[in-house]
Amino acid sequence: MGSGKSFAANYLEEKHGASRWSRTELMKRLAHAVADHIGSPDELLERIFPDPLQRAEVREDLLAYVCRYEPEPGKPRRLYQDITQICQNHDPLCFERELDSRIRAYGEGGFSLIDDVRSRAAFDYFTERGYHSLRIEASEETRLARMLSRDGSLPPKETLEHPSETELDDVEHEFTIRNETSNVADLYAALDRVLKEIRGA
Repeated sequence: MGSGKSFAANYLEEKHGASRWSRTELMKRLAHAVADHIGSPDELLERIFPDPLQRAEVREDLLAYVCRYEPEPGKPRRLYQDITQICQNHDPLCFERELDSRIRAYGEGGFSLIDDVRSRAAFDYFTERGYHSLRIEASEETRLARMLSRDGSLPPKETLEHPSETELDDVEHEFTIRNETSNVADLYAALDRVLKEIRGA
């Protein structure tokens, strides 16, 4: 959070023609469907959990959670984290499989970019299928300053320390970019170098 992933993904999409994919896109839609009644949770759950019995169990757990959920100020990060965890308790790779099927339906080839891998299971799932891994990192001080500037407030400590923010800290990535500067040109230049190395391999 606050390392510059979105800036990097935007640049790779606009400058290098990446087809950008998000494993949490469907999760966020599910969270708002369940908590805010925006859209149909059943339609989304059917895509994530094809088995009807498993889907019914997940739906029951989600509804029980939402009855206890208290809205949070700003971006509902805790809601997203908890909805994800409930689904992953039933199938740790449910969002990865759904995303993989979307990418394959779109057509393989070209430059597919998944911009939000946040667990070891997801990391292994996609790297085993030939994806390169790139970590964008920055110091805690830099990340907190960016979040404060961007959002006007900081998320609670438990959100910052959630496994979705920390689980990949000790995982060795193929490429790592240190993004401390406020000059996005430095980030873009580093991304260009990574792409050149990948395409030259």
